[in-house]
Formats: sequence, structure tokens, C-alpha cells
Amino acid sequence: MRFAMGVHELAFTMRERVVGGAVVMELLGELDILAEQVLGPRVEALAGRCRGDLVIDLRGVTFLDASGVRLLLRARARALRGGARLRVVRGGAMVSKVIRIAGVEPAFAWLDEFPPTAVGSVTGSRPA
Repeated sequence: MRFAMGVHELAFTMRERVVGGAVVMELLGELDILAEQVLGPRVEALAGRCRGDLVIDLRGVTFLDASGVRLLLRARARALRGGARLRVVRGGAMVSKVIRIAGVEPAFAWLDEFPPTAVGSVTGSRPA
């Protein structure tokens, strides 16, 4: 949390959008224990409502700790229970390092960019 002239400003946020038929959950800022507590219910609700493609975009994450990793795992569990196909857009080097050290990298399907520029669409590789 940041403090400026007596005003409390959260150091994180979440934006939702739809791109190419996929629901994109863009996480921004510092994903720490406060972010997990505040965003956790929103993340789980969105992941629970999504029945198709869900993409979590980490490119705007500036800090990630164990609580942020737990937030991602909560989203994964909720998406899987609801039948969504979850993919994660890689964040910066620090974010990737934390995910690797935590040992959870294999738990997610990773994208290097979004939307993909390769032939096909985000929903095009789904089996019939």
C-alpha cells in the first residue's frame, strides 16, 4: 500500500477484458499478501464464471511473493473446477524467477505474448 498526502493507494489492481474470445485477467503491480486478500475473491469469481479460455496476464506485475503465487494457484484451481482452459502470459524476469523457485511453473500453460502473433487464435488449438 502506498501513502500519499494521507491517501491510501493500493499498489496493485486487476483489469478484465475479452480478447479473441478469451477472458483476460490482467494483474498489475505488487502481488503480495494484501493483493491476495483483496483480489483473491475477484480472481476466484472471474475464474469460476469463465467456461472457455481464461488468460492471466502477468506482464504488468512488478513484485511477486509467495502470496502472489498462492493467488495464481487459487485462480488455477477455480478455473479447473469450472472447466475453463487457463493460460498465463509470462511476466518479467523477477516474476518468472519467483515462479520457477516456487516450483509451480509446470502447473500452468505459459504464453510468451498475448494475443499470440503465430498462426491460429487463442481458441483455435482447443480439441473438438
